[in-house]
Amino acid sequence: MSFEEFIEAIEDAIYPFELNDSGKYSAANLLHKYPTALLKECIEVGTRQYLCYDGNGKPTKESVEVFLDKLGGIAYNKSRAPIKQEIQHIKAAGRKVYSYWNDSESDNILDDYTTALSKANWTEEQILNDLQEEVLRLINRMKNWTEWSNAMRGWINDIRGWSTEDCECISQEGTIIPDTITKELPKPIRSLAWQVNASFENHLFDCCAIVMRRLMEVLLVLAYQNLGIESEIMDSSGNRHISLEKIVKNAAQNSALLLSANAKKDMNLFRDLGNYSAHKIWYNCTQQDIQPHTLKYRALIEELIYKAGLRK
Repeated sequence: MSFEEFIEAIEDAIYPFELNDSGKYSAANLLHKYPTALLKECIEVGTRQYLCYDGNGKPTKESVEVFLDKLGGIAYNKSRAPIKQEIQHIKAAGRKVYSYWNDSESDNILDDYTTALSKANWTEEQILNDLQEEVLRLINRMKNWTEWSNAMRGWINDIRGWSTEDCECISQEGTIIPDTITKELPKPIRSLAWQVNASFENHLFDCCAIVMRRLMEVLLVLAYQNLGIESEIMDSSGNRHISLEKIVKNAAQNSALLLSANAKKDMNLFRDLGNYSAHKIWYNCTQQDIQPHTLKYRALIEELIYKAGLRK
């Protein structure tokens, strides 16, 4: 997109207004800093969020001024790393839901949280998924800023209590996923498998169901990455994975992934099991909910380990 085309795109959005020399200078700076595809998206975002229209369908002068003032900020935020973008999304959600939101303190909390996860050997994809699923959901579960910030600090303290060797100390007997299957796999994967076993063996069945779902999701994402087809499970922005429900649907018919018939059938079973424990208020998972399906789960996980390229 040339400079003239960029100016035309902006003026199309704010018609009948036009950019003055100062506005064109600012536009030139933006075009120098950011990719044209990103700037096109910024115009669309700014149009949706900031332009207001009068009775004749024309944008108001005040909203045009806000729109032009915000373009640079929109471009900056969209050019940031996915985790930084998600943090901005979480903060926006907090400001919308709660009557009080401390922006600077939330920056500190979310930075401490992502740093703690990174030091615990979580991948960027795992951290991003956690922000999108758990942290964002926490805003809707807590009543106010104080409850949310206290819960987040509790999570941070818990994570800091982990050590890279913590999974070695998990007492488990391989009841669902034998150690022979996870031997020599990356430590985060072994830790999840051991948590599945330990929670089941200690009758923590809701915990078990949730970690079973998480391990399945992690391995599915790694399988797509291993096959070079991760774009098939990314949203339109290219920065986030689609929901697990959509990933499972794609995986069941994906010719490159080529899952077995049993795996295709069983993925939704364990997705539902984890969802019930995570989200249904009046549901508590029991041993009988999991016990009949442990062999199916072991077979599914072992197949995904191979598909993810973690074992040859």
